[in-house]
Amino acid sequence: MKKIIFLLIGLSISVYNFAQDEYYFRGLGKLNPAVPTPESFFGFRIGTSLVRYDKVVEYFKLLADKSDRASLQVFGKSWEDREQVKLFVTSPENQRNLESIRQAHLKLIDPDAAADISRQKIIVELAYNVHGGEIAGTDASVLAAYYLVASEDPDIVRRLGEAVILIEPSQNPDGRERAANYINGFHSWPPVADPADREHGSGITPHRGNHFWNDLNRDWLPLSQIESRNRVAFYHKWYPNVYLDYHEMGSESTFYFEPSPLSTWNNILPRSNYEVLNNILAKHFSAALNSIGSLYYTKESFTNLSPIYGSTYPDYEGGVGTTLEIGSTSGVVIETAAGLRTFSKNLRDNFLTSIAAVRAATDEKATFLNYQKEFFKSALQQADKQAVKYIVFGSREDRSLNSLFVNHLLQHQIDVYHLASPLSQDGKTFEPGSAYVVPLRQRQFRVLQSIFEENETNGFDGKTTFYDISAWSTVHGYGIPFAKVKSSVREGAKVTEAPDIKGSVTARSELAYAFDYFDYLAPKALYYLQDNGVKARVAQLPFTVKTASGNKSFVRGTIVIPVAYQTVSPDELFRLLNEAVRLANITVYAVNDGFGISGIDLGSNNIRVLKKPAVAVIAAGNWTSIGELWALLGNTHNIPLVKIDAEAAARVNLSKYTAIILNSGQLSPALNERITAWVENGGTLIALSGAAQWASALLASAPAANTFGGRGRQRGDSAAVAGAQTFAATPDAVSQGRGGDGFGGRLNGIIVRSELNLSHPLTYGFTSKDFYTLKNSTSGLTAAPGNVVLKINEGELVNGYATPESLAELKNKVVIATGNRGSGSVLVFGESPTFRGYWLAPGRILTNALFFGTGGGGRGTILTVNDDCTFIHLPSKGGASY
Repeated sequence: MKKIIFLLIGLSISVYNFAQDEYYFRGLGKLNPAVPTPESFFGFRIGTSLVRYDKVVEYFKLLADKSDRASLQVFGKSWEDREQVKLFVTSPENQRNLESIRQAHLKLIDPDAAADISRQKIIVELAYNVHGGEIAGTDASVLAAYYLVASEDPDIVRRLGEAVILIEPSQNPDGRERAANYINGFHSWPPVADPADREHGSGITPHRGNHFWNDLNRDWLPLSQIESRNRVAFYHKWYPNVYLDYHEMGSESTFYFEPSPLSTWNNILPRSNYEVLNNILAKHFSAALNSIGSLYYTKESFTNLSPIYGSTYPDYEGGVGTTLEIGSTSGVVIETAAGLRTFSKNLRDNFLTSIAAVRAATDEKATFLNYQKEFFKSALQQADKQAVKYIVFGSREDRSLNSLFVNHLLQHQIDVYHLASPLSQDGKTFEPGSAYVVPLRQRQFRVLQSIFEENETNGFDGKTTFYDISAWSTVHGYGIPFAKVKSSVREGAKVTEAPDIKGSVTARSELAYAFDYFDYLAPKALYYLQDNGVKARVAQLPFTVKTASGNKSFVRGTIVIPVAYQTVSPDELFRLLNEAVRLANITVYAVNDGFGISGIDLGSNNIRVLKKPAVAVIAAGNWTSIGELWALLGNTHNIPLVKIDAEAAARVNLSKYTAIILNSGQLSPALNERITAWVENGGTLIALSGAAQWASALLASAPAANTFGGRGRQRGDSAAVAGAQTFAATPDAVSQGRGGDGFGGRLNGIIVRSELNLSHPLTYGFTSKDFYTLKNSTSGLTAAPGNVVLKINEGELVNGYATPESLAELKNKVVIATGNRGSGSVLVFGESPTFRGYWLAPGRILTNALFFGTGGGGRGTILTVNDDCTFIHLPSKGGASY
């Protein structure tokens, strides 16, 4: 009797599986009924609602538990503490030998190692949902995982013996959950296809990015986000031969896959990547979609230029990355001009192309494996052709920046060595102990060259099509000194990890302490002290004093902490200083004598008290820019950023904030008046994106102010701003072009050389006038007598593509300048201070504005940035902001 009951149960399960899975798996062979189906686990048919990310991870763990074909690896956690996972699907025998398979595969990466291709397994990665709102990826990953684990088709079983398949259900767990919760929250029965329905929209914050609204698809090279750092670290353990990167596009579009247009190919990569490998995949993709009557297109859009993308970074690592884009449903079903587009149809297209990639990889296994082996050999050959043989970098003053950049290189598996002997070039001096050497001749030459690229190898011209920026080198954004050397350089020991920096308080003092402001993390130490009740001061002029370590010279911008005038005890102050040192790894000097050996004394009015920043953002408009600032202030420097809804701002007491960030100029009349009054009373307004025009109007009507913000001069103030220029702009002096529109030229996210005014207080901590500016537009100010912080002089192109006409428009443009509105200072910021989280140097000027723009010439500063990271017309009514 029991046998009959179990037989009936088995038959019912088989019928249930067939009914549930027929749409996706029809014609693909038998499925193992012992493997739990997605429908039985999630409780609904896949495609009728969105699966939750945590349940996907749970389901993948169940597959790994139930089948000897699957295993799960957790390789990190997102900002919101969600597990980042990859499901490994392969034959049971391969599962037992994954580590030996991995070690054998790594021989392909070593140009000097011998590798038996015939005994290798091909590595295929299926990666979904890097943009949270591109929803058809994660649900399709569930279908792919189930099918590859449950399929009893002899052809699939054979291919699993030849391949190791990595499935990442979402490259952006936090963004995925934001999208799924929103869409499921508005989901209706029956489904509503009208695009106007809220289900097809988005919430207050966009679905696309991660916790900080960062675009993770553009973070593979910069690695500014934890999800990207975890993913790239894991990538370098396996070096997939085939990497599928699933996206979505407009609902009216069909399905796109590579090859990409010829105009988007980068000369640094072998042409066979585009001409051979992409076409192998395309042949299988088209066959899969043809079989179900799905339409698609190729060779018309998207790009293969830059390693910033998940679909292109693998191209720089000997694999082939490929973009797949499907028209979005933004829900379960949506109306289009071509008819109804269903979520389930999108899932089927994504699922079938995923399986097609496995077929392509195993059919052409030798082609892919041989290509990867030759790729790293050719990297050495390509490096040998370069005139530059070594790159030397390092800051003598900024140990934190050195550590950050060394870690950046090591994350990309780039070989770095200590500098063995002093070197001087291009007016820069590099010393052992604070400088490093990177030989170009190494297997990671192509990624290395991208990080330091200055148009030596990309070969862009007027026919090149840019989907994004044309200059993606990261070294210029870090602002770290570097030199490209054509002669031999002595290498010291190889660097295996970022420098372990240890700060210190040199001794206990009963008088005062002081620390240099050169270090990138110095603002973190300063805010920590202020947040714990310590009264800090900044020196506006240099001085030399006796310290416990001997005579020490300090420059402008030095932070001084007197022991007197504090609300904390000397013992507590000493403890807090040691905590600040631990956080920021700086050196704090104990001062023994307030009488200056040279320069000012410690009691000078030119060492002024600083007010602790209290920063808020009125959240509207460009959430990506807000996220970048949130990460800079909160994650890097532990400065809280209060996020205020635009509607609630009318009821909030603004006087409690020393700085307010505003990225939309669409203000109610009442809020307009409140913010204007707040600025005139000394507030710091940071105006981003659409707020730039509002800030321009605000300052155009600014009441007259004296040179130092209406508070009068102090003795010695003139020296503090000596050498500063003034600026002015009139409407006819403003360029309003974007990407060359109206100018007959092109400008696509280029890097140009600019000059920093080291006499300005907002450049405290900088030691070189050399600066690099990222520009997406020719918009800007024309310099006249003014208080210029940063200026483009000759419009010298460093990296990227721009026409001569566009570069001419940038010549002599002001990028950052200061002015006034009442008691508040004004800072015109002509580039993104935090572009994608890796353009670090301008962020230091921003934090300087928060700390040092709150005294002397008024409590505040106005920072203005528009959508394309360019500055706008901002007439000055006053003089220096300090």
